Amino acid sequence: MSPEDLGKMISITSTALFEKIAPCFASWSSRTTDGQKSTEVTSVPGGANLSAIVLQQAKLAVEEIHQANVAQANLLLEREKWERTDVPAHFESRVLSKFLPDGHELEDGSTSGEDQQQQGKGRRYLVLPEDQGSFLVVPAGLGILELMAVYLDVARALPQLATDAAVRLTSMLRLASGQIEKLLLEGQAVSSGSRKTVTATNLALTYQTIDMMSSVLPLVANTLESVAGSKGGPGIRIVLEDLLYRLKAEMSEHKGNLMRKLGDILVERFDHHCAKWLSAEKASRAGQRTGPNENVLKIVNDVSSMHRVLMKSLSPKCVELIFSRVFVDFGSRFEARLLKEKDKVDDTTVLESWRTSILADLGQMVVKLRPIADIRARMEACVKEMLSVTDRILPPKDGEPPSGDILQLLDQAGDGPKSTSSSEEEAPADASTTPPAAAPAAAPAAGD
Repeated sequence: MSPEDLGKMISITSTALFEKIAPCFASWSSRTTDGQKSTEVTSVPGGANLSAIVLQQAKLAVEEIHQANVAQANLLLEREKWERTDVPAHFESRVLSKFLPDGHELEDGSTSGEDQQQQGKGRRYLVLPEDQGSFLVVPAGLGILELMAVYLDVARALPQLATDAAVRLTSMLRLASGQIEKLLLEGQAVSSGSRKTVTATNLALTYQTIDMMSSVLPLVANTLESVAGSKGGPGIRIVLEDLLYRLKAEMSEHKGNLMRKLGDILVERFDHHCAKWLSAEKASRAGQRTGPNENVLKIVNDVSSMHRVLMKSLSPKCVELIFSRVFVDFGSRFEARLLKEKDKVDDTTVLESWRTSILADLGQMVVKLRPIADIRARMEACVKEMLSVTDRILPPKDGEPPSGDILQLLDQAGDGPKSTSSSEEEAPADASTTPPAAAPAAAPAAGD
């Protein structure tokens, strides 16, 4: 969705705010004054009755605005392509400033010098106030922030309804988070036709969007508590507890599911390549092969490309967690495949030749992946496990050294390249979350 379309949609809610909430506030004030005059003459508490009537009208108006916001959020997410966009100029002053209590201003340091130079053409990262983090954004993420700001406008216009606004804001965010999960993790984005496939880059940007929504919650809670003041009572505290703890925990679980999905892409591709690499049919030709195994090179390419994609969109810590699980799964899948295929081979000579070939392939994997310093330790631990599995399933002949010495021999021979930045790796085409069972799939994408 273009920024122009997004602006038109958000303006609908802004118009509703002024058309419904502001008149209620003015009516409340005038009718209460008239009611007070009536009370002075007749001793009948007309002002209180009028206030109750107008308060109910205001609550209905808040509900109408909420329903409009939910509809807009649904439309934004259904049309979202999950591709990165720049942060519009002055977005912080126009939108994020509303996430701070009255009297608080955005700090000058909320954007870097480089960002400030690019104010006119937009910036790559959205920087949240109060050191809540910086994030890559998609159009729907920016739109949801604008919708959140509308609820804060409602709370400021009628502090007596701050609790109502907070309840509906929490509801809107919960619905949005659930819809994102259905679209990206359950495949509705593909089945609905909004995307042909879901790539690793799409999932990484989805993670950024959920993380941004989660990180802004403390700012929202602080502002709502400030607006409600002493009039909020226990109701506002209960709602804010739901916002800060339960909703935040749900979003944390959502982020964990996205990380697992990203890891599953690599594990599924490893299974695909491993089935060809460790096949009994190829075991009989292992002694005739020259050069690296093409399927091992594809595994290496997938790992290095995925690492580059994730490092462009996620924090190093998050990337490390994803690869930690991936390499553990690699080891278990390797063992299961080798056990299955070994039972199909009876020739001792073939098994010996196959063992030698596998050890050479694992050594090649180490050499190729060592330049990626961020995952080197995890990768080498995974290869050590695979070497141990190879020794157990295809034991060496009497007098042969165990395969675990391969890593030490590579170090001593200086065959392991000096660790370099992963940014030097090439990134082939994008990979989707669809398992490559029917045909070989492309490698994970650099995206962006």
